[in-house]
Amino acid sequence: MAMEDFDTTVLIVGGGPVGLTLSLVFAKYGVDCIVIERNASTTQHPKMDITNGRSMELFKRLGVAEKINQTAVPGDICHDVGWVSSLSGHQIYRFNYPGPDEARALYQKLNDGSQPMEPAVRISQILVEPLLRDEALASPHIDMRYGWKFIELAQDEDGVTAQIENTETGEKRQIRSQYLAGCDGGNSRVRRELGIGLSGAAKIRRRYSIHFRSDDKEIFEPWGPAWHYQSPVHGTLVNQDGKERYTLHSFLTEDEDEATVDPYDKVRPFVGQDFHFELMQAINWDNNLLVADRYRDRRVFLAGDSTHQYIPTGGYGMNTGVGDAYDLGWKLSAYINGWGGAGLLSAIEEERRPVALRNCDEAKRHTHARLAVGEVWPEDIEKDGPEGDNLRAELATKISEIGNAENESLGVELGYSYAGSSIVCNEPDDEHPMDPLIYQPTTTPGYRPPALYLADGTPIFDLFGPEFTLLNFNSETLHAGLIERAAQVLGLPLKLEYLQDNHARSIYAYDLVLIRPDQHVAWRGQEVPENISEILKKVSGN
Repeated sequence: MAMEDFDTTVLIVGGGPVGLTLSLVFAKYGVDCIVIERNASTTQHPKMDITNGRSMELFKRLGVAEKINQTAVPGDICHDVGWVSSLSGHQIYRFNYPGPDEARALYQKLNDGSQPMEPAVRISQILVEPLLRDEALASPHIDMRYGWKFIELAQDEDGVTAQIENTETGEKRQIRSQYLAGCDGGNSRVRRELGIGLSGAAKIRRRYSIHFRSDDKEIFEPWGPAWHYQSPVHGTLVNQDGKERYTLHSFLTEDEDEATVDPYDKVRPFVGQDFHFELMQAINWDNNLLVADRYRDRRVFLAGDSTHQYIPTGGYGMNTGVGDAYDLGWKLSAYINGWGGAGLLSAIEEERRPVALRNCDEAKRHTHARLAVGEVWPEDIEKDGPEGDNLRAELATKISEIGNAENESLGVELGYSYAGSSIVCNEPDDEHPMDPLIYQPTTTPGYRPPALYLADGTPIFDLFGPEFTLLNFNSETLHAGLIERAAQVLGLPLKLEYLQDNHARSIYAYDLVLIRPDQHVAWRGQEVPENISEILKKVSGN
């Protein structure tokens, strides 16, 4: 079928952060797409409040990381998390975490491959979405259409026909595309149209979130700036912007009704005194731990919350979705552009679903840690005098022992693995670090490679090309050019980088390391193997 018979190459259903990120990946590879979003504009609900280091690495690859850094909570403000009785009572224990500026400076000195190339930043989805939208609107490859909802689809050998409807006028239209991506959230209509189920636990607990503005900043920082203040009695208070916007994630009791409860009455007990309060939004929602049974049905793919829904402990929802978007985007683009084979499309679910399952388990584990704090939390937490001081000191020790893995699990954020995938080349003796807390640098195929600064200060990730990149750490390995020539014969885009950096070589451990477009290792070796053409075919899905 001729391209003129299609309205676009890919139709993306859902214009949230995952759908927008996916559109930018397609644009990076010159693939045209239409994005439809049922809402009239970007979200007005804060939702996520942390963009982790791995997402920031991918956003830098898309050219939007600097704008996110500029819009986020200022980089000199810490990411501390405190357990408190109330903001007018006692801070029981505080976990100290540096802000992005300090984290970056510390890592430049450490430079051992153990940290992300880009620090995590505190930024609400309210701010992330407009940044991504503006990037999308500026691209000639992206057609943004707000106020249109997806109704149904039909697939055939050549493409997908989607029925859409204008949410304001009721006008119905048809969009014909070669492929369709469902990035339409937890209640994904695309997923339901495909008959794909979810596995896990739904409606674990109802939550009630109040998003508000207050001028009384000093009341919300009694012990200095912090990111989260937490209480098992009142919930978690999130400082959204470091200035005036806050979200309290609380809950409703059995005798409270969402329609009649006063949000101020939920926030005031956490604060412990009167304060300036301007309600922006309050919603009741469910905690879920669910993963889709499949990620693909022929020409239709799923990504983001349509494939996984988590309790937000750990911040894995949107961040896992950004990984989904980059993965789907480069693989489908490679296939469309002719240098990637059908094996890439088969590997999308094969690689991403285990990550979703692992992150689901980790979100559950972090929730249990919070519940464990609640189990040791005494009713007389505000008790005065030496007896109260001793009680709070004992509680602080217990909280310290329980820990705060939800904000420390770099092994989860950076160390997820595609090892064993059909499109990476593993060996039987490869190391497979799986510590959820600690990211252990490795170049085992399928893993994200170590991020570090070269001797001249260049971040090594900045050397990675848009397609495949071969790092050659040994100038004596003159035959590395054979890989480049083999790639040319296959029509596989490959960037060759010669590096003379002993420190980087000691961490990467191999003379030759082949990096995929998504910054994961595809293959490594000390010399060019005789079957290099077969290796290149495998890693490109051909």
